[in-house]
Amino acid sequence: MNIEIEYQGRRQSVTLAELFQLAADGELQPSSRLWIDGKETNCGNVKGIVFGAPQTSTVPVPNAGVATYSSTGPQQNRRVSTPFLDYLIAGGSTPYVMCYLNAGQATVSPSGGRVWMKGMIETQTNATGGFLKSLGRMVAGETFFLSRYVASGPAEIAFATKMPGMIVPRVLAAGESAICQRGAFLASSPGVELSIFWQKKIGAGLFGGDGFIMQRATGPGVVFLELDGAAFEYDLAAGEQVICDTGAVAWMDPSCSLDIQMVKGVKNILFGGEGLFNTIVTGPGKVTLQSMSLFGTASKLAPLIYRLIPHDSNGPR
Repeated sequence: MNIEIEYQGRRQSVTLAELFQLAADGELQPSSRLWIDGKETNCGNVKGIVFGAPQTSTVPVPNAGVATYSSTGPQQNRRVSTPFLDYLIAGGSTPYVMCYLNAGQATVSPSGGRVWMKGMIETQTNATGGFLKSLGRMVAGETFFLSRYVASGPAEIAFATKMPGMIVPRVLAAGESAICQRGAFLASSPGVELSIFWQKKIGAGLFGGDGFIMQRATGPGVVFLELDGAAFEYDLAAGEQVICDTGAVAWMDPSCSLDIQMVKGVKNILFGGEGLFNTIVTGPGKVTLQSMSLFGTASKLAPLIYRLIPHDSNGPR
């Protein structure tokens, strides 16, 4: 029997046990959409299913084996175990990630990325990878130096976003990569390598909203990416496309390609409010789009800030 559910904005396959567990945890409601062998129904029509209240405690809950984030945000207040370290994401729309370390375990972040820590943790700041790799990280929107936090006993360390948004966890296998926007790297386990990803198409580099340079995070390890606003993931088939605003691409698989397309119609360009170009992402692969961008937010706030600055006949004072 093939079971699929609409869960956190995506249609996903689950086992019967996972379906019942998600309902008991309050993750599903009777009105949640469900497909059994391709036939659509609602979860409330499943015999024997029990719906609980939404999970709000920090008690560890077994991972149900489905996506950990979507347009409604990451699964929060759950301690998640990975082969590299345990973590918990909380904080709502101003999230933080708490990493739980045992003796000898470590996390890595840009300089100044840590918010708080508890327990015996030694901070080691250095230019990881040498001068050229460190320079590449800086060009890709990160700091020249990275901070490594090594625990000598049970410890906790937290990293937070710089503006309202989401923290997306990605567990990367050895050699597996994720291409993300500049400045998206928040923290990771020590095995993750950061490098530059160059846009191959000049048009996408100039007008795609991310410039010529994006970031590549390569495993093995778990990496935490900082996104602006809410996010939604598409799993694109070969040749399938999604069109979005410039700056909307948060991260994508290396198998996806990014290009730009000029908006058609003079009236659309002048009065449509969408800008001169659209960004096109083509599959195969997964792409995550974000509802906000730092540039877009700044452009909205700039006129308001300008009005608050005292002026005289010569301009701002």
